[in-house]
Amino acid sequence: MTEDVALRLHGESVIIDGLNASHFLEDRVLERLHRGGVTAANATIAAWHGPLETINLIAEHLARFDQHASSIMPVRTADDILTAKATNRVGMIFGFQDTAPIGDNLRLLAIYHALGVRVIQLTYNFENRVGCGCQAAQDTGLTPFGRAVIAEMNRLGILVDLSHCGPRTTMEAIEGSHGPVAITHANPRALLDHPRNKSDDVIRALAAKGGVIGAVGFFGLLARGRRATLDDYLDAIDYLANLVGVDHVALGSDFMEEMPPEVAAQVLQGLPPAALAQFTSLPPTQDFESVALLPNVTRGLLARGYTPEHVRKIIGENWLRLYRQTWRSIGHLP
Repeated sequence: MTEDVALRLHGESVIIDGLNASHFLEDRVLERLHRGGVTAANATIAAWHGPLETINLIAEHLARFDQHASSIMPVRTADDILTAKATNRVGMIFGFQDTAPIGDNLRLLAIYHALGVRVIQLTYNFENRVGCGCQAAQDTGLTPFGRAVIAEMNRLGILVDLSHCGPRTTMEAIEGSHGPVAITHANPRALLDHPRNKSDDVIRALAAKGGVIGAVGFFGLLARGRRATLDDYLDAIDYLANLVGVDHVALGSDFMEEMPPEVAAQVLQGLPPAALAQFTSLPPTQDFESVALLPNVTRGLLARGYTPEHVRKIIGENWLRLYRQTWRSIGHLP
């Protein structure tokens, strides 16, 4: 497969980053998204933030659409992603990495949906009102409030994300959701035994429900005690594709580019010392250090023998299909 073929395929394809946690208020992040050929990204705009702080963050990001109208646009429907591709802009999908922004008020989900939020992760690393994260001392599963949150997200058309959830909370959410759910950024635990990675049983259950898992490029979830490489990332994609089929595998880079130090401190809060040491000591994944290098992933998949059709699914079409299915409001459930 020649370089020209790989670049042409990358340029022609719809490319979706299933989770990107970069500092989107920094212009350099937007420039890198464009260089990487990204059509749309699930952009983390809130996590541990309370309702008022979250509303202020949404207001800041909405203002960016006016400031950079020629290069970015909001995504509220799957068709908006196709519009972003046709107009050479990056579509920004508002996402949360925790349910802290709703507090204990289920009705706030409708407000966030009206403001464009389309993906919400149920928990971050520890326990909250909804369930348990992967670093919780004990995973007691979904709470009654958590089950109500999933039902309301299903009703409104907000994709349920289980990336940081603990094993029991993850499985109960897969079973309890009316439709398919996502693991936007995690890797197989069989390749690296890390609390943030997912077991084969969880990945199979996700796929059986029609969901999609985004392979994460974060070095700490790809290799232990050494620098991770693009080949490690492609190995994760290979494993997932062999386990559940190409239709359930996608990209979820989890890049945190230009993240301010105070935000990074919040991300790392409460993690075990060994996890903190790894996060701060190892360099980013070699040959995939930035979203600007996404063409390397397309090139690498083709070099490993994936057909152009399968590459297009992995780098974007699988997310697009899942968004079409889950972003449709299903109204009141019986």
